[in-house]
Amino acid sequence: MNRHGASGDLSIYMQHLYAGAVVTWRVVSPVFVGRDEELSALRAALDTAVERGPGVALVTGDAGIGKSRLLAEFALSLGPGVRVVGGACAELGRDGLPYAPFVTILRTLIRIEGVTPGPCRRLARWFPELGKAAEDTEGGKHQLYEEVLMLVERAAAHQPLVLTIEDLHWADAATSELLGFLVRNLSAAGVLLVITCRPPETGALLSELIRRPGTTRLRLDRLDARDVGRQLAAILGTEPDPATVGRVHERSDGNPLFVEALARSGERTPDSARDLLLNGPRSLPGPARELLRVASVSGGHLPHRLLAEVTGHDGAELDAVLRELIDKSLLVMSGDGYAFRHALIRDAVYEDLLPGERARLHARYAQALRAHGAPAELAAHARAAGDRALALSATHLAAGQAHRSYAYAEQVRLLGVVLDLWDPEVQLGADRIDVLTDAAEACMLSGDYALGIEYADAALAAVDERHEPERTALLLEHRGRLRHRLGGTGTADWERALDLLPPGGLQRGRLLGVLAMGLLPEIERARAPFDEALAIGRATGDATVTIRGLLGVASMTGHLAALTEARALAERLDSSDLLMTVPMYEATLHTKAGDHPRAIEAARDGMRLARRYGLGRSRGAELARYAARGLILAGRWDEAATVLAQALREDAPPQSKRGLRTLTGHLALLRGDLTTAAEVAAALRHLDGEDQPPSGSLAPRHQLLCLLAAAQGDMERADRYVERALSDPALTRVFSSDARPVLVAGALVQRARLSPRADRELRQRVAARQAQLAAVDAALGVDGALDSAWQTMLRALIDDEGWDHAVARWRELRQPYELALCLFHGARAALACGDRPGATTRLHEAARLSHALGAAPLSRQITRLLRPRSAQDGLTEREREVLQLLADGLTNRRIAARLHISPSTAGVHVSHILTKLNAATRTEAASIAFQQGLAAPPPQPRHADGAERPVHP
Repeated sequence: MNRHGASGDLSIYMQHLYAGAVVTWRVVSPVFVGRDEELSALRAALDTAVERGPGVALVTGDAGIGKSRLLAEFALSLGPGVRVVGGACAELGRDGLPYAPFVTILRTLIRIEGVTPGPCRRLARWFPELGKAAEDTEGGKHQLYEEVLMLVERAAAHQPLVLTIEDLHWADAATSELLGFLVRNLSAAGVLLVITCRPPETGALLSELIRRPGTTRLRLDRLDARDVGRQLAAILGTEPDPATVGRVHERSDGNPLFVEALARSGERTPDSARDLLLNGPRSLPGPARELLRVASVSGGHLPHRLLAEVTGHDGAELDAVLRELIDKSLLVMSGDGYAFRHALIRDAVYEDLLPGERARLHARYAQALRAHGAPAELAAHARAAGDRALALSATHLAAGQAHRSYAYAEQVRLLGVVLDLWDPEVQLGADRIDVLTDAAEACMLSGDYALGIEYADAALAAVDERHEPERTALLLEHRGRLRHRLGGTGTADWERALDLLPPGGLQRGRLLGVLAMGLLPEIERARAPFDEALAIGRATGDATVTIRGLLGVASMTGHLAALTEARALAERLDSSDLLMTVPMYEATLHTKAGDHPRAIEAARDGMRLARRYGLGRSRGAELARYAARGLILAGRWDEAATVLAQALREDAPPQSKRGLRTLTGHLALLRGDLTTAAEVAAALRHLDGEDQPPSGSLAPRHQLLCLLAAAQGDMERADRYVERALSDPALTRVFSSDARPVLVAGALVQRARLSPRADRELRQRVAARQAQLAAVDAALGVDGALDSAWQTMLRALIDDEGWDHAVARWRELRQPYELALCLFHGARAALACGDRPGATTRLHEAARLSHALGAAPLSRQITRLLRPRSAQDGLTEREREVLQLLADGLTNRRIAARLHISPSTAGVHVSHILTKLNAATRTEAASIAFQQGLAAPPPQPRHADGAERPVHP
């Protein structure tokens, strides 16, 4: 007896609650050997799940190492107070069946355990007794996941629940996705998920499980010689001699399955692992050996009825042979049928079949399965039997079944097989273009965008545009969406598709919605498609088209009522795509209005939804960018840094990663971490290419590079970045609220270029650049309160007046950094007019704000301005010489050599210079020297033709 219940008698049989029924098998070793610590760890994990909330235990180990035996012993040790239900990922055809372990688990909970799930219209597709199944919708997959979650938590409401999922290494994409959803969203105490898999532990889901706090990880090692001896003693019923133990331990390498196979092999040791595992099967009498071979072709769970049909026998004769195989621990009972005790035994028996035997047996299975409504299994057997026509039709049916189960990755795989097997003489109710179209759409839903484009290309090459315009338009819509999601643009495809469609109609409305979204931020081009899409959506009652039209109205007018209606429709539609698109628009509009708390809240709501549905790396990362930008603007920099770091750890797609890294560099720059900012700039240059980065990253990239070069003290390089930004035609195609921060960065660079020692020529060049900035500003519209504040600040920087107005705008929007920056520049202007009291008041407020933010560079600038004397007044002649060399980039040793002083003396001079300039680093000291005219910038490297070469961070 243990704390969970009775241990039971393992002298002959072991009972394992698996697949919804008691499975009993003859155990070669009746004693459980060498796994006491692992068994205790699983019990502790269950205790923790009961006391603190749901838990996960991940059991890994090589084939035959004893993972299933450990789960069986664990289940047996729990007693009647704990409900244990399990399922296994299917190996059939080496491709997993969609949701296989969950179908088994849920069938057990509903039909055997009697759990009443409530209204489950998606699960009704699997279990008709739950009522009428729901019609397909875009969000049906996530409704299905929610129903599974509800059923599992209801099963755990009154007693602890252990769900075992074996052989995750065979899991299909749909099974992995649903398991990930449960792991992220289970909240009911008393649920423990126990998962087994073979190494290596790779893949997104396993990485997530391993990183998950509280996951219990158990790696089953091979048995040592002592435990092999104990296992042999239990199998043989007598203590083996040391020589036998040594031989078996060496040959088995401590693998318990191989120990069992070697236990009675005598002195002769088989040449290979397969021969070792075939010792038992080859020693069977003829009928048992033949039945085992037939069973090996099944690929997994084998229902008794199917076995009887394939063999042509039933009744006492078949039962007798089956009993012999079970008694010899080759087969085990599982639910309504049988399974091999271990997949390695099944593999060995199957591989021992002659090619002709194998094909004939697969053909018998295919014939028997025709009436069983299992197209995936039928297709696998038909392919193995060489029956291409049957395999083609069954695979096409299986692809449709996968689509209806929302197993889109499996649908993509199966449609690929259909195309490989294609025979126009086989009647499928669909032609090859239909299959290619379905494959392109399935790729869009599964996330395999590049492959989807290939399928769409192939279909478009085959379709007759003149005779089938609507079919062509559908393919163009798919290809455009795939291209857009891959980081490009689908506008050309969508516009061409619209030319093929008549006015009105749902297909046109859907196309108009995606086209208008793709055209943003070109408001004037997007306005008409959005308006027409909304009109069609309202006329047809189609929620998807209506939502897209409403999002367009909101983005063009700023009307939040349209967003509220769009969110309500999206929640009823339960489209994950639209549910996470709406918060992006909400965050954008709130940011433009300067309402950063609501923008942050909307983005974080979307992030939580993305994580719930396993989209944290894709849509969640993009939403994290919206949240981080709002947090930076609101002055919540520590929170922003946390959001950015977490999102980047998720290995986001390239476009989202680019945006996240740019924000990381910008935040580092504001804090004075020039090293990190420079590293980000270099990484962006590597990701984007120097000349043609993707348009989505242009504005923030330009802003970062301009400000970084200025912070590093290289004002001429900073100005070249300003020039590059102004000459970039994409700058006027983004929203003005995205373009103006770049103009502000350019204006800040021009202010920094105007040192007290600036000559007339430099002042003229600065004036010309300011005129360019003003011209671009005049050509832009004004996109909300935030954009208006940027414009006010930009004009103050160019004209060096209107600072109080800029201060008022930022104070109203509660953006502390921009407020402090304008107070600082306003103080400089006041000092120039002789208003020291006014300047001092402004500087003291700016100092409080910058200190609270941790904006170290701005804080030091404010401190220097509070000092009445210039930096030059405090420098000795020697220190000015050292400062020039320091600004030229020389080290202390090189400065010492140039001035014929010792390195330690040079170091003392540098230390004094940093103190007098109130600079934290040598780089900042150089920047101050350039700004105040205390040093000349270093000459630029030149090409062989004499042209200057830009120096990049």
